[in-house]
Amino acid sequence: MAKRIALIVLLAVFIFSGLSMAAFAADEVEWVEKQNNAKLSWGSTITVDGYEIKAEDFNEDKMVFVSISKDGEKLKTSPLTAGLEFEYNDEIKVYAQSVNPNYEILTKDGKEFKTGNWNPYAELDVLVRGKPGFDIKIETKKDTYDSKSTGDGRIDVTITVKNNGKAKAENVVLTVDTAGLEVLSGKTKYTYTKILKDETVEPITLTLKTPTPWEDTNFKITAKTTCEDIKGNKYEHEGSKNIKVEKKWDLIVSKSATQERHMEEQVYVSVTVRNAGICDINNIDLKDQIVSGMHLKESVSLEKTLSLKAGEVAEKVFEYTLVPERPGSFTVPKTTATFTLANGQSGKVDSEKSDTIKIYGPYIEITKKVDKQQLNPGDELTVTVTTKNTGNVDASVTVTDVVPSEAKLISGETSFKQVLGSGSSKTITYILQMHKEGEVQLPACKATFLDLDKYSGEVNSETPVVYVGTPMTLEGSSSQPEGTTGSNQEKNEPASQTQTGGTEEDYGDTPGFGSILAVTGLLAGTGLLRKRSN
Repeated sequence: MAKRIALIVLLAVFIFSGLSMAAFAADEVEWVEKQNNAKLSWGSTITVDGYEIKAEDFNEDKMVFVSISKDGEKLKTSPLTAGLEFEYNDEIKVYAQSVNPNYEILTKDGKEFKTGNWNPYAELDVLVRGKPGFDIKIETKKDTYDSKSTGDGRIDVTITVKNNGKAKAENVVLTVDTAGLEVLSGKTKYTYTKILKDETVEPITLTLKTPTPWEDTNFKITAKTTCEDIKGNKYEHEGSKNIKVEKKWDLIVSKSATQERHMEEQVYVSVTVRNAGICDINNIDLKDQIVSGMHLKESVSLEKTLSLKAGEVAEKVFEYTLVPERPGSFTVPKTTATFTLANGQSGKVDSEKSDTIKIYGPYIEITKKVDKQQLNPGDELTVTVTTKNTGNVDASVTVTDVVPSEAKLISGETSFKQVLGSGSSKTITYILQMHKEGEVQLPACKATFLDLDKYSGEVNSETPVVYVGTPMTLEGSSSQPEGTTGSNQEKNEPASQTQTGGTEEDYGDTPGFGSILAVTGLLAGTGLLRKRSN
């Protein structure tokens, strides 16, 4: 008998403890309102977080029967009057704000009567159990670290963790993944018994060692939390931060050139190579190119192989002088370095920027054309000489042509002296009478020029060929097509230069004048002295 009584007492204590624990757990639930004053009429439903809430029925005592279903299964039904609530499994709760039978009222003989027509509705609040959630922020002082810089040898990381969910989190574990970066100080794992809703834990700091990769590398630092809610359900949250670490090698090729020169002046070029990395670079093949439109004053090799230790500089690996061949703007080509790093990786680096060189000066082109190549003795031949200045500086130009002994000048001028501005031209025309049979080669027309910087030169046209008398076939002969193109040849410079187009303008014949008058005419043509920085 005593054993039976003891067993009954023990069972009662166990049941009471279980009920108390269940009640305690229910009190721990942190509810989150999802619907406020949701109006449900007879048979209508609303859906909240996958749960279907339905007003199943009403009675005249201002009571509504509400059901909770999920995935087509009815989980619980309960009657509610205003101010009452019910819940399912500590997951969802329904609270009745009001229940209105909504009768239709008729008045007769001063008295109100309820009709059989009524349309009841209930105003409900729906709440769900809150769950923990974490906002994890990872911050570093910089987004990019240079492995070659002593000031970037460490990466300081700060991690902030906040429970921004709707309920407390229990048994929280924070784990930091450094993406393989070495930890100099700090821990990568932390545990917390609980973190309340809206609570922010003490900031976590750790210091990582900056690696020295062969190539620019991105690293993703992550922090992950695992936790449980009051029902033992598990959750994971993660935050991350991407940083970039620049490569440990750096070869810098610098090329400099004089930026402005006149045609009679020279351009100086030099190339310097610097190993700005923290590792040696051997067998660097360096190749350079000269500027188009210029030539080397003296023959030099533009290829060289060298090795540089970390931090070493090779000054003036290339140093040479260029002579401009024509005026204009010219882009300096890049110097290229190719090499193989200690890890077997191939590399290629060009000089950092492409400078532009501005060359000032006139550029005179002269052409001599005839109107026919085949004629009879006594016929007239029209000769046209056109002189163009396709440069960027005005010049005083003197043009002199010669009448061949086989012909006689009938009309026109064979020479002129005039200031030709940049982009302008001058044309003269004269007529010859041919009085000797055979092949006649007209002499070259000569043009000399001088600008205000005392830059001068001489160019000659080509020599047209005509045939006087019996017609001759042109095939296989040394004849040239009608209308020959002149060359542009400066004193002490290469014999020919490329022809470029220009706008012809006929200014009429101009009498010749001496060297003093030439400079005076040049000043009058330009209007002012050109200022130029050397």
